[in-house]
Amino acid sequence: MRCVLRQTLIVCVIALIPAVGSALFHPKRPSWNPAPLDPWEMTLADVMRWKDKPLWVDARSKANYEKEHVPGAVPLNEDRWDELLPGVLAAWKPEQSIVVYCDDKRCDSSNAVAKRLREAGVSPVFVLKGGWEAWRQE
Repeated sequence: MRCVLRQTLIVCVIALIPAVGSALFHPKRPSWNPAPLDPWEMTLADVMRWKDKPLWVDARSKANYEKEHVPGAVPLNEDRWDELLPGVLAAWKPEQSIVVYCDDKRCDSSNAVAKRLREAGVSPVFVLKGGWEAWRQE
């Protein structure tokens, strides 16, 4: 019986060696600490804790917006900026936070739209970290 237990323990330890090595030294291993947020970025969890409801602005294409979007979101993208901006301004109340999102964390459209809104005097404007994918995963 002791021999069987000892052999089982040896096999388990041997099996753990490559797993531990892979976890420690794999080049694509995930970071234990998430990337810090830029000052204008917000996580979905943070936005959901806000007392006041933000105005959601969808910076994705018209087709993606029409397919699905955050409930109550208004569309605004750079391709149709002049056409869509009046609708955003009509939906926005001064001092209401705006949260802009696009497809995912690799999409830069939300940053571009948020920057243009700030330049137009709209404030405060934030970008949803992780974009539409973060919303869908929630």
